[in-house]
Amino acid sequence: MDFLQTIFYFIVTIFALVSIHEFGHFIAGRIFGMHVPVYSIGMGRRLFGFNKLNGFTFGPLTDDLEAQLGANTDYRLSLLPIGGYARIAGMIDETQMEEMSGTPQPWEFRSKSWWKKAIVLSAGVILNFLLAGVIFIGIKYSEGKVFWNTTTIGYVADHSASAKLGVLPGDKVIALDGKPITNWQELQNEAILEHMGGDFSMTLERAGQKFDVKYKSSDISTESSQIDKSFGLYPEGVGGAFITEVTSSYPADHAHLKSGDRVTKINGTPVLNEVAMIDLMKPHANEQITLEWLRDGNPMSTAITPNAAGQIGVQIQAAPFNGKITRLNYGVGEAITAGVSDLFTVTKLYLKSMVLLVTGKVDASQSVGGPIKIAKYAKQSAKGGAVSYFSFMAMLSISLAFLNILPIPALDGGHLVIVFLEAILRRELSQKFKMGFQRVGVTFLLLLMAFMVFNDIRGL
Repeated sequence: MDFLQTIFYFIVTIFALVSIHEFGHFIAGRIFGMHVPVYSIGMGRRLFGFNKLNGFTFGPLTDDLEAQLGANTDYRLSLLPIGGYARIAGMIDETQMEEMSGTPQPWEFRSKSWWKKAIVLSAGVILNFLLAGVIFIGIKYSEGKVFWNTTTIGYVADHSASAKLGVLPGDKVIALDGKPITNWQELQNEAILEHMGGDFSMTLERAGQKFDVKYKSSDISTESSQIDKSFGLYPEGVGGAFITEVTSSYPADHAHLKSGDRVTKINGTPVLNEVAMIDLMKPHANEQITLEWLRDGNPMSTAITPNAAGQIGVQIQAAPFNGKITRLNYGVGEAITAGVSDLFTVTKLYLKSMVLLVTGKVDASQSVGGPIKIAKYAKQSAKGGAVSYFSFMAMLSISLAFLNILPIPALDGGHLVIVFLEAILRRELSQKFKMGFQRVGVTFLLLLMAFMVFNDIRGL
């Protein structure tokens, strides 16, 4: 059941993002008078589809039927849920790698001016950014913005950068690089977003005395799922960790733990959040521990033995923050402003990540995720509720936009390189060169996909 849920959320997420991306190419091509004979969600063999000539049909179309489509479009669902494409007439891409003879026709991509080609190629990326912006605006309008009104540290993760610097629970964050910090969200934004990949200094207060600690960029991961853990600071006001899922045949399953249970203590030590629970269990691999939890408000406990990896087979999340909060509610105009601001902030974060990756300051094996990791995060975010899931979708949409705009053959950015070269040279490059360029890109992408899948499996 868990596996099926993972596959389901992966397919829903990828199909939604790919549909939006390819619709950008499709609609831009149609606006500029190009024929778009195929609009496919999924790659490979056609499962079923619809077009005005043949109606609704199952299975692949014959070559003759595809050739007859002309200005009509076959809207299809294809076998492999790993992408999609809009096949534009007169364009050499991963779906069309044969030389085209004859004079370019008015409805073909190759007959259009360079700026029209550039818009068609960029339209998918533009729609990915627009989708992310709409999601951010919708979240701001429906949920507003919440600030946790504390800067007091409740927990410091084991082996984190903060633990190594001697930061302790109870310390209060005063400033970061001299900028005053008044709530926990400001701390996260400044330490994680603004100073990502750079060194910074944090001013703390302990027992009335102020002092500074200096963080080095090399000590804090830039991999999205590891940033908080490597930084290692968590606020006061969170008590316990909720179990969201129990894996069959693991110790937690044998102990009859259930989704919704709130773990409160391990061997008598309070569990402050999900990270504390992991830290408390890891040293007790293959050792019996006493686990205490609340179920529907009723205290329960059991003896349980974590496996060799220090795990009991549960997925967990922190209990809700129970300290003082401030909630800002937004009207439509304010939500638009705040949502666009979030879009720029996340975009800046991705740009920083890419620079760090290209310059070798970040290990690619830690930062590059493939379909398995996407599927895992899609399921986890969906279990966190609608806001969590749509936030993940917005982030992934931006990631997809950045990936596609890279100047790599077979990607939108690679096609743009060709278009700009032709604009500068004032002539069309040979079809043989374009096909070779595409083949190099497809080979590279297949190798990249293999690397990402291997990296995902290694991280399981």
